[in-house]
Amino acid sequence: MSTYKPAKTLDEQIKYLKENKKVCFNIIDERHAKDILFKYNYINIITPFKHHFAKLSNKKEVIKENGNHVYERDVEFSEYYELYKNERKNYPIISKNIIFFETIFKSIFSYRVLTTYTLESKSDILSFLDAVRMRIPNNNHYNEERINHMNRHIDEIKANINNYHDVYCFFDRMSLGQTLTVYCGLEYREQDKIFKDCKNVGIDFGVDKTPDFISKFFTLIAVRNCVMHCNSLEILIRFYNPKTKALRDSTNKKRFTTMIKYLSKEKGYTNMM
Repeated sequence: MSTYKPAKTLDEQIKYLKENKKVCFNIIDERHAKDILFKYNYINIITPFKHHFAKLSNKKEVIKENGNHVYERDVEFSEYYELYKNERKNYPIISKNIIFFETIFKSIFSYRVLTTYTLESKSDILSFLDAVRMRIPNNNHYNEERINHMNRHIDEIKANINNYHDVYCFFDRMSLGQTLTVYCGLEYREQDKIFKDCKNVGIDFGVDKTPDFISKFFTLIAVRNCVMHCNSLEILIRFYNPKTKALRDSTNKKRFTTMIKYLSKEKGYTNMM
């Protein structure tokens, strides 16, 4: 079993930053810094932004010498805090845009599915979901990890069938990720019909083909999960796998950066209510 680092008190965090990361507290003093760390957490203020200040390899990985990162200059705590604030200032508009996208997409999706397929009983829904499960690997070129994740979504949906009075509430209560899973397992013509509906109301991400829409949708889901759980978009953009420190390639970084920029702008459809 792996062991975790013991938690540090605020005083210990300040000491660690000074001794190991060459952090100074001239612009923001130590008392104020401790208040910031207490309210927003070291893992949000410091961890996502170390690569801005630490020495990097040619592959943009943070270098370690004798188990420690290398810092070649003094870094003001305020520099970390400004990066944190600049990242988080867009979270409200990102959240707003995602909520409206989710509201509209799920409404369109439910309408099209419920008026196209016969779903008048629990057995009808189970048969529908079994067909969705079968189509997903045939419709798409997803890797095993994604297929397994989508299969878990279908299992979760099946397990919740008895929790709702009718099929309308059942579809409305699906998570956005579960909805995307089912969408990926619809017949192509139904996918295209829903995409056309989305294009007509302006939630198409500016693409012209259903597969491109689905690809953008997956990226939105990742951004949504990050923002709604108050995690760092810097980590999402930088790492393919934060646990193993595996970095994203430039194409994937651009994919997430583009989506975040898209979601950080006011959208006309968000003003409808």
